[in-house]
Amino acid sequence: MIFASGTRSRFFPIYLSMSIATNVEYLSVKKLSDNAILPSRGSAFSAGFDLSSAEDGVVPAKGKALLKTDLSIAIPFNTYARIGK
Repeated sequence: MIFASGTRSRFFPIYLSMSIATNVEYLSVKKLSDNAILPSRGSAFSAGFDLSSAEDGVVPAKGKALLKTDLSIAIPFNTYARIGK
């Protein structure tokens, strides 16, 4: 895929699940910078993916912070997605 700026974009398919009918579902993830880290599962039994920050930052104890991931993620149809604790 080529954007107006002329830079190439690379999508990374990330395996979500497989149904009984062997339909495989993927997340399409695009790294927006070299600092971006692809989502990963913490274990084989994880219900979701772990996101990593693309920048350094400090989150205070029992606090919140807004940090960039430098990712663009396309969620498949009929898939529930949220970012939360």
